[in-house]
Amino acid sequence: MEFLKNPTTVKMLAAQIIKACDNYIALKIPEKQLKDLITYYAAQHGKKLFSHASLNPTIKNRIGKKRIELVNIMLSGFQFKLLD
Repeated sequence: MEFLKNPTTVKMLAAQIIKACDNYIALKIPEKQLKDLITYYAAQHGKKLFSHASLNPTIKNRIGKKRIELVNIMLSGFQFKLLD
């Protein structure tokens, strides 16, 4: 499975997260690939993915509760840098 590594908008990022989570749930990609992708987005596109202390509200609305739970599991142990 191919995923866009550098989405240009928050909505595009949400679409890629949905695609990745759905492929993981359907057993089309391994957990490591999903975790690597989510942590890459968190590290490289943190301003799009996060808002204050949690996920961006647009991301939350787009991906839904079950995928939010999956993303939070993949991000466990990840620490977002505060300053660029």
